[in-house]
Amino acid sequence: MQKTLSKLSLPTLAPSLKPSLAVVSMVLALAGCSATPGAVTPTQPATDNSQMIENTLTHCPTSHSEKVMCTMQYDPVCVKTKVGSVISYRTAGNACSACNIPEAISYTKGECS
Repeated sequence: MQKTLSKLSLPTLAPSLKPSLAVVSMVLALAGCSATPGAVTPTQPATDNSQMIENTLTHCPTSHSEKVMCTMQYDPVCVKTKVGSVISYRTAGNACSACNIPEAISYTKGECS
């Protein structure tokens, strides 16, 4: 009698599990695809970029651009220029080419933002 019950239970149990396993798999797959990352909370207050740049500036030597030949190496820098009383920032290909700009005062590594 015990053998008869086990033979009867398994075939009845297996077909009923197949659809529920498929449903669970589908729900998990869809839940994984629709997950969104949480909101990013800044850990530090926003800072003034010009103040940050001032702290990392390298001053350019007096320019003699007609005597200096720079390589074409691309290692971008953000160069600080001054024309009259107007100070501005722009990206140059490398430190050598940045300091060969007649109005250049100083530079910092990386592109200007």
